Amino acid sequence: MAASTGGGTGWYKGKVKAVQSGDCLVVMALSSNRPGPPPEKTITLASLISPRLARRGGVDEPFAWDSREYLRKLCIGKEVIFRVEYSVPSIAREFGSVYLGDKNVAMLVVSEGWAKGQQKGEVSPYVAELLHLEEQAKQQGLGQWSKVPGAAEASIRNLPPSAVGDPSNLDAMGLLAENKGRSMEAIVEQVRDGSTVRVYLLPDFQFVQVFVAGIQAPSMGRRAVTETVVETDLTSDKQNGDVSADEPQADLTSAQRLTASSAPSAEVSPDPFAPEAKYFTEVRCLNRDVRIVLEGVDKFSNLIGSVYYPEGESAKDLALELVENGLAKYVEWSANMMEDDAKRRLKAAELQAKKTRLRIWTNYVPPVTNSMAIHDQNFIGKVVEVVSGDCIIVSDDSIPYGSLLAERRVNLSSIRCPKMGNPRRDEKPAPYAREAK
Repeated sequence: MAASTGGGTGWYKGKVKAVQSGDCLVVMALSSNRPGPPPEKTITLASLISPRLARRGGVDEPFAWDSREYLRKLCIGKEVIFRVEYSVPSIAREFGSVYLGDKNVAMLVVSEGWAKGQQKGEVSPYVAELLHLEEQAKQQGLGQWSKVPGAAEASIRNLPPSAVGDPSNLDAMGLLAENKGRSMEAIVEQVRDGSTVRVYLLPDFQFVQVFVAGIQAPSMGRRAVTETVVETDLTSDKQNGDVSADEPQADLTSAQRLTASSAPSAEVSPDPFAPEAKYFTEVRCLNRDVRIVLEGVDKFSNLIGSVYYPEGESAKDLALELVENGLAKYVEWSANMMEDDAKRRLKAAELQAKKTRLRIWTNYVPPVTNSMAIHDQNFIGKVVEVVSGDCIIVSDDSIPYGSLLAERRVNLSSIRCPKMGNPRRDEKPAPYAREAK
């Protein structure tokens, strides 16, 4: 999947895209000769067992979250060298050795007490060293071998019911009221598509789905589902953002074009550039610490928010980056929940992407607009709409009736009337706005 570090050695270079648990990584190739996202491989650290994270509705094993967090912070987004040591086809897993620089990742994990070695079946060539490091960690009381009274119980997360798949488990409006405009800490656990993420809101570990405000990335489509929905162990254990067709889905907005149903349905292929948009978000946000600013809630109780991910010492706006790279389009209805400056930036970014016909705009054809010069800066027409006290729509008499070119938007100069407000944002009209209109 990636360039080998040496002929016939079996060692490959890659970058850690996701960390599923304290002993499992998703590594992607540094480059690819094929269009679209690069290939990736899930590697379980050989001869290692870390505490198991809770599955849906379950409970963590002691120190499971701490173990996952140690490996996540150690490896996420970093280049590694890895080799598959053995595989177990019955569970479709590959076990291997991973190096971060000149450090064996499995040895680092065991030496800090976040996993233990095992000798059953096929083993890692480093198993003897792993067992030795485990004994040292036990003696020092590190990680899961802590000798502090109550440490094991305290390490188990108290997980609220997941709001993903069941919106009734979350008071979305209450959460918005408490946190509107406030930056919230979160960890992205899954990326459904370029503009939809599933996150743990910290410190309470509320698992929610967030639609990125102001934009819509191409749809990843839908897998064919059968009438009987069965959630398998494999489905419930996925952490890297792949959405199973068997997984119960939340009520979604038509604007997002993500329809969930337990009824039989045909497979829908991903839109053009949908995998690229999802990959763009994954490599920047998946398993990363992000900041989320809730902007609003739609009629289905879906959370709409702005997502900011770290890049060096600064924070990047995911919505703006997607639009600038031609991987999402501006969406008015959710953008109306945002500040005016943020809306303007998104609009300007989309305009530039359209001009350069970038990615989703490759075949973009500008709509016909009335750019005809007005003779002597004057024209005669009929008012067909009053937008506000200082804005009207006029049908130009010199253009054939019914033509797209006929209507001109005219703003009265040198005055400003009270604003009409915005029902989507619960903004009431300013005093006398209706009278002015």
